[in-house]
Amino acid sequence: MMPLSPAQLWARLRAHFWLSLAFDVTVLLLVFVAIHAWQTRDLPIGELAPAGVMPALDGSGLRQPVHLGGPGVVYFFAPWCGVCRSSIGNLDELVADGTLDWATAVALDYADPAAVEAFVKDTDLAAPVLLGGADTIAGWGIGAFPTYFVIDASGNIASRSVGYSTRLGMEVRARLAR
Repeated sequence: MMPLSPAQLWARLRAHFWLSLAFDVTVLLLVFVAIHAWQTRDLPIGELAPAGVMPALDGSGLRQPVHLGGPGVVYFFAPWCGVCRSSIGNLDELVADGTLDWATAVALDYADPAAVEAFVKDTDLAAPVLLGGADTIAGWGIGAFPTYFVIDASGNIASRSVGYSTRLGMEVRARLAR
């Protein structure tokens, strides 16, 4: 009996629905993991979150983006970012249901605070918003929007992600940080 050619092996694989589906799902997951690894390759993880204070959008003074005592998220966004607009509402939901103890949104790459205020109003964001700058971008290694970090109770970066994240994705990362 002659060995099967690669084309014949492929045809046999595709002829079996469940085997074909398992193969396709595995390839998609590997592609997703590879893209995520590439996007987050320069972001800190497993270390203390960068220190620093930023002005609060509401004018209440300077504040740190990270709070200790429970898992939280520092969410970096730009007011012109459509993906940010789609996913930032997850922060308030996760704090409201107790998955997160706190959340802080940090505006970057904005023309003026009025643009950030309009974004916050349009998205009905309740989380505190800080105004970051070039030093914030450099300190946290931000290269795209949105970027968020899950911070554990000790102030260490437990997880990070770039781009759209579902509520479930944020929730899983937050629960793993507990």
